[in-house]
Order: sequence, then C-alpha cells, then structure tokens
Amino acid sequence: MRKNYIYAIFVFLLAFTSFGQKVTLTPTTVNGQSVSGGPINLGGTPNSTVGLGVTVEMPTIPGNSGTITIHSINGLNDNIVSGGNGGALFFGEGKSASRSFVVNLLWSSFATSGSYIYAEYKTSGSVVYKSTYLAVTKNATQGGGTAQPPADAPDPSKIPNTLCCNQTVRLGDKPAPITGSQYLDPYKGQQWAVGSSWEVSGNPTVSILNLDDVNKVLTLDYVEQPGNFTVVRSLGSTSQLNKPYKSNAATITVVPSPILTNEISIDAPVNSNGFVEIINTNDPKRINGTRYTSLVNLTILQDPFHTSQRGDSFTNIERFEWEYTKTNSVLGGTKNWVPINGENNYFLESFNPSDISTTEDNHYLLRRIAIYQNIKRVSNTLKLVLRTIRNNNTICCDQTLIISASNTIDTPSLIVGSDATPEAGYLKYQWQSQSIDYNNGGKISPWSNIAGATSKDYLPPALQLVSNDRRGETTWTTPVTYNYRRVTEPQYYNGKYSYSNEINLSGLSYKNTPTIKVYPNPATSIINIENTSTRSYNGNTLSNSIIT
Repeated sequence: MRKNYIYAIFVFLLAFTSFGQKVTLTPTTVNGQSVSGGPINLGGTPNSTVGLGVTVEMPTIPGNSGTITIHSINGLNDNIVSGGNGGALFFGEGKSASRSFVVNLLWSSFATSGSYIYAEYKTSGSVVYKSTYLAVTKNATQGGGTAQPPADAPDPSKIPNTLCCNQTVRLGDKPAPITGSQYLDPYKGQQWAVGSSWEVSGNPTVSILNLDDVNKVLTLDYVEQPGNFTVVRSLGSTSQLNKPYKSNAATITVVPSPILTNEISIDAPVNSNGFVEIINTNDPKRINGTRYTSLVNLTILQDPFHTSQRGDSFTNIERFEWEYTKTNSVLGGTKNWVPINGENNYFLESFNPSDISTTEDNHYLLRRIAIYQNIKRVSNTLKLVLRTIRNNNTICCDQTLIISASNTIDTPSLIVGSDATPEAGYLKYQWQSQSIDYNNGGKISPWSNIAGATSKDYLPPALQLVSNDRRGETTWTTPVTYNYRRVTEPQYYNGKYSYSNEINLSGLSYKNTPTIKVYPNPATSIINIENTSTRSYNGNTLSNSIIT
C-alpha cells in the first residue's frame, strides 16, 4: 500500500510540472487597425503588418536564457516570420514574461484557409512550449487592401536631415568624414524602416570607402583628379527608389597639392581587362615610382593657388606608403585598402600579398601614398592579377639559341608541357606568346594566342637574325625575342583557366656564351649544372660536363 502511495505522489508531481506552463499569443493590430482576437485576416494586402503580444508562464523560475519566436504554418511549411525572432526572453526572478512583436506577413505565404501562426518558447535546455494556433485568412485574390503603417513609424518628411561640413581638401588627399544628423528608426529592416541614400556628384573620380549607417558617417577615398564636388543624403521609405527628402549639400573644394607628382608604373603590358599578369614561378616584377620629381613646393604649401615656377622653395617627400586591395576582373566589391607593412621606399621590389589564393586568379589594385608632414597625395592605381601554378600546368624550359661564328643560329627545341590535370571533365591546351622588341626599347607585347598551337607540347619557330654594322664590324643579333606560356581552357560552363610558368626564347652570340648553365626552369627536385664549353685545368680537359 505504501508503494502505491509513493507512486501516486510521483504521478501528481509529474502532472503538475508538465502542465504548469502556458504560452499565450494575442493579436493586437492588423495593418494599423486594432483587433482583440483571431483569426488574422490579411485581406488582399500584399504585405501586412501585424502586432502581437506573447505571454509565457512557467511553474518555476526558468532563468533568462530561453528564446521566444513567432512561426507560421502553411501546409507542411513551418517558418519563423519576418520580425518574429525575439531572441532571449527576460523573466528576471519571476515565473512569467511578456514580449510584444510587430511582424510582417506576406499574402503569398498563406492559403485562404488552413494557415496559422503560433508563438514558441524554447528553454535553455531546448525544451519547447507552443501557444495554441492562431488562424490566418486572406482574400482569394491579391489587391484591394492597403498596408497601414504603425502609429509610431517615422515619417521621413519630418526627420531633420542635415550634413556637416563644407571643407577644403588638397588634390590627392582624403576628405574628412561627412557626418549626417541622427534619427530613430525603430522598424529598421522592416517595411516601415527609413530608407536613405548618399550621392557624391561633381567629380566622377571620387569614390565612397565606407558608410557607417549606425553613426550616419560617410567616409570618402582619396581625391585623384581636380574638381569640386558635393555630398547629399536623401531620406524616404525603403520602397522608394528615389528618396525625395534631401539634406543640405556638403561642398568639398579641391585645391592644388604642394606634392607635385606621384606616379607608379610597371614594365609589363596589360591584358584585355587592363591588368598586368604576374605568375609566381617567374622573376618578380618591380613596381617603379617617381622619386626625384616627387618634390614638395613649399610656396604652394603656403598658397595653394600659387603656380609652381623657378625660384620657389622645394623639399623632398618625407616617406612613401604602399597599400593594396583585393578586387575582381570587373573591379567589383568593397575596396578594403590594406597597408604593406615596412614598405616606405619609392619602389616595390615585388608585390607578394599574404592573401593569395592558389585555386583561382587573384586581382589586386595597388597604389602609393606620398607623405609630407600631415599632407598626403595618392598615386595612380595599378591593376595586377597574380597567379600560381594550378592543374599541374607547367612547361620547360628557357632556351638560349647560340649565334655561331658563321652567322647562323641554333634551331629551337620542343617546349615540353606536363600532362595538366583538369578540375572536372576535359580541358583544351592553348599556347600563347609575347614578343620583346629591343629595337623599341625592349617593349613587351601583350600575350596572344598562337594559331593552331593546341597540343601538349609546342615547337617555336626560329628567331630572326639581323645584322648590324658598327665601326666597320658586322654583328648578328636577334632584336626580337619571345616568351611562351600554355593556358588550359576548361570545356565546361564557368570553369577556371590555368596558366603555366613562362619560358623565354632568346639568342646569344657564341662570343658571349656563359660557361655554366643551370636548368630546368621551373626547378624540379633535380637541378642540372652544365659546363657548356671545353676548359683545360692543369693539363686536364673538362668538356660539356653535367652535374646533377
């Protein structure tokens, strides 16, 4: 009998703890109209604003780590509604807590009948308690209903909208941030939020670096070209493409810089997108910059509208800074400029950022900042695309063709390519070349496809010999030499191209032939060192020897 008594007490306590909790969901408004109960009728309104009240009662103090959400049910679909994620529910030291919601219900998300919403409370131990279902109905067709804003929704036409401040900036320097007046936006992220847009006009080269929408601060980049400009902020509803309520115009006046020039360049051609191509297996490409012409005119420092002339006082730049940002082939995305630490010289020996991807092409913008005291001037911007070897796509090797004493030149050897590994499916080979014209100052041409060169290997044509008569002596040279590379073209939609290392084909007179040759290029685990001529040492002869 005692055992039955104890069991009965246990069942009673279990029943009390299982049924002592309660979640109540009550509608308060639908599209601005007060309601006291369900069902919620959306009518024909495309996007309805619904006010809800939720009360959660628990048999014991649950703590403040549980969460409260509003869900919709349409058939088998159960989703948290827009505005229905309430986060943690605060009980304090009590056993009950309340929360108000303003949610958005789309007409298209519900059926004419059989749809519901409910409130869900989940404890910190992931135990879930739900309210009873509240029915949602709508008209059979959309239209005929107009969504009404909540009574406390801000009216953009009545929000004070001012910007600060007008300023003067030197060409190449960065304007001070533009600050807008603050305003409350309790429905941010919802239908009734305040929409804003910022417009910079008058100087098309000025770009926006960042918009802090919390503090209403606009940060602009360096001013690259002359020309005054203005900044205006417009307010309106989020549904308005052109916001009608405009601020005052903050005017930025651009004056000449005492830093006379700041230009950077690279001795390489650009591709069809305007980028210089760099592969990590070949010699790094040096970034050059103006040095002796990057002077500071101290007279212009005192009078920005003075014209530089003889007799003015000049001094040198104090230091340079370099910075880069990652981008893509069409210059899309946000520009996050990163300083290159420790680089304060007027040139860069190489550009090797730490965030290079080995699985795709890396597009960068690079620039230099010239600094004197608290004045800066930005340089032009270089566009660079950096690549690594992918898909096992390599070729071998550099070739130096010897011009003999009889004025003939060696025949090129076959350029051997590896068996590239496609990422998926099949790939196609395409060989490319670029010329280096020493009759034109060593000008390098852009890369171009070699017609019909689509095999794994490629045999280049012979170099052209040209005679030169100087001081009665005729010499033969190859004024135009070539670089070669192999591209793998994917044979599926949106596949990635890969680019091999680059090899060089050049000519050299037998008179200037080096006695030591190291190969291959790129290097493997075995490097060959070859003596290319015959030498005698203490009566012994060493001829064409190879050490590996």
